Amino acid sequence: MKFSMIKLFFLILLFGLNVQALQILQPKNDYKIIKQQLGQSNNTQSLSSKQLLTKLEKSAKSGDARAQFSLANMYQKGINVKTNPRLALYWYSQVAKQGYPKAQFILAKDYHQGINTNKDLEIALDWYEKSAEQDFVDAQYQLATMYSIGDEVVVDNTKAHYWYEKAAKLKHVRAQLSLAKIYDSGIGVEKNPLLAKHWYEKSIKQGDAQAQYYFANFSEREGYVNRAVDLYKKSAKQGLAIAQSYLANLYYQGYLVDQDDVNAFNWALLAAEQDDVHAQFLLGLIYRQSIQVERDLSKAVHWYQKAVDQGHAQAQYNLAVLYLKGIGVEKDIERAISLYEKSANQDYARSQYALAQRYFRGEGFDRDDKKAVEWLLKASKGGHALAQYTLALSYKLGQGVEKDIEQEYFWYQKSADQGNLEAKYHLALLLVEGQGIEKDTTKALSILLNLSTQGHSSAQHQLHKIYSQGEVVDKDEALARIYLFKASEGGYAIAQYQLGQLYHKQSMPQEAMMWLTLSAKQNHSPAKQLLENIYKEIADKMAEDELKTINAELVAKKETKQINNSLLENQILSDKITSFIPNQNLITESLESNTKVMTNLEKLTMSATQGNPVAQHNLSTIYSLGSIVSKDNKKAFLLMKESAKQGLTQSQNGLAMMYLNGIGVESDYEKARFWASTSARKGNQEGKQILQYLISRLK
Repeated sequence: MKFSMIKLFFLILLFGLNVQALQILQPKNDYKIIKQQLGQSNNTQSLSSKQLLTKLEKSAKSGDARAQFSLANMYQKGINVKTNPRLALYWYSQVAKQGYPKAQFILAKDYHQGINTNKDLEIALDWYEKSAEQDFVDAQYQLATMYSIGDEVVVDNTKAHYWYEKAAKLKHVRAQLSLAKIYDSGIGVEKNPLLAKHWYEKSIKQGDAQAQYYFANFSEREGYVNRAVDLYKKSAKQGLAIAQSYLANLYYQGYLVDQDDVNAFNWALLAAEQDDVHAQFLLGLIYRQSIQVERDLSKAVHWYQKAVDQGHAQAQYNLAVLYLKGIGVEKDIERAISLYEKSANQDYARSQYALAQRYFRGEGFDRDDKKAVEWLLKASKGGHALAQYTLALSYKLGQGVEKDIEQEYFWYQKSADQGNLEAKYHLALLLVEGQGIEKDTTKALSILLNLSTQGHSSAQHQLHKIYSQGEVVDKDEALARIYLFKASEGGYAIAQYQLGQLYHKQSMPQEAMMWLTLSAKQNHSPAKQLLENIYKEIADKMAEDELKTINAELVAKKETKQINNSLLENQILSDKITSFIPNQNLITESLESNTKVMTNLEKLTMSATQGNPVAQHNLSTIYSLGSIVSKDNKKAFLLMKESAKQGLTQSQNGLAMMYLNGIGVESDYEKARFWASTSARKGNQEGKQILQYLISRLK
């Protein structure tokens, strides 16, 4: 039985090639001749395996290409003979010399990779080209790839395109995909979206997962969202890790698809198990801060570590934060710094900035302002807005570097260009002062007014000074007073003190004490001193305990949420957006906190009519509360909408909550989400909180 099986194998090996196989093995004009020769062998079944081998060798030596190719395979793979690489190479070369393209391709690979012989690129290229010129598609694709990526040859985009096109026309799916990518990117040819689309479509007809992924990417860039998402899913379902990882990110970010952490998690897990580093990082994020998937700090650390092991810079940074703060792991500053350094050495700007902070504070290192500035400079060049702002401050203060007002201005401008409010504020101050740089009061005033509409209390206080002094613009006591109120209600301690002073001079002790107390709570010494003096002044008229009780009641009614305008501190201390669930009472409180002291309703209405977004916001608030005019939610809504359209983030938040709870308009979840998202994209924290709550309601 065993002997019969061996004979059968030889028969298959020797005579089993059909016409189509012969065409692959040999030139088109020879296959009929060899087929005729096969028909002459009628008594093969009576031969032993040794006799078959002898006959095969005899045929091979006589120049029979089929026999030579069979012998080469036998010696290469050790089929019923001892493996003999030298003989395998010899017989492959004999077949190749007869012009058979498959043998030529195999021989080319042997010389290319140094299999069975010494590596010889020149000989390899010669055999690849001989095979490719006979339309052997694998050889054509191999040559195209070598010239495309510079695999031991000089990159030659023209030759790469030539061979990719040859193979693509013979339906080689990867060649079709490569050709599509060439036309898509314009590498070596003129960029041509139509031809790119043509070859992408050809490649996906064969169901190739990579082709589906790259065509999805092309479709996304061309604006065909539905087609893109469908192709990403098809590719991901075939198990392509890069597609699974990308799809996971789409769901996580809510881009092209509805935001869904559960779907993001499921796709990321499939990709992460295939060692996709981006998916591993995303799993760490989801386990760390998702509100739809159960949080698990130990699993977050596990997946961050997986990504760290593959050198993922952002994972190194995130894991460093956990070790620095002792979240989910035992606090370990040395480990945190080691991770920061690995990430920073990959030019990850956030880690570079974090190292600068460690050197400034002497945390994990001896304090070294010069090294801190070195890292700040690297992070700043990498586009980190907060590092740019901090670097500007370093040049201002001479901390770790020589004072340099030009460099200070330069880095403020860089940071301001990225939307950093503190940088914009300090830039405006330099432009007002004009010391060391060209004075530009018009630009400064424009910056301060813009900051004021965003609730920046320091800018509002600066506007108060400008309109009070009348040096930069015409003096305007009314406007100065308004901006003083704005800055005070924003929690700016100096403004609160000055407003308290103002009321004290006007013999309005209760109002004076209210604002002075708010300022004193922020440890503003002059406010504490003046407050103490006021207590002494009226001690004879009212018992001190009673006075403090009245003052406490006033403060409780008026005290507003303190706003910390320091972007620097916010980004250092904030690790994530906290959960926020607004209800009817919270909406009312939010609106009340935005109430502005404005007694001249006529002036406010005129300003709102002229399109002033702040006036529109304030008038909307008044109509919502019904404090000065009759309550009218419809008017409040319309005014809030007009203000929101002009970009005022406070109004965008207010409008989102109005849509959410149906205040002055029919409840509309999608519009609520739109306005909260608009505010959140500008970095507004309340907008982010509202948006996070809205997303959580999708569960």
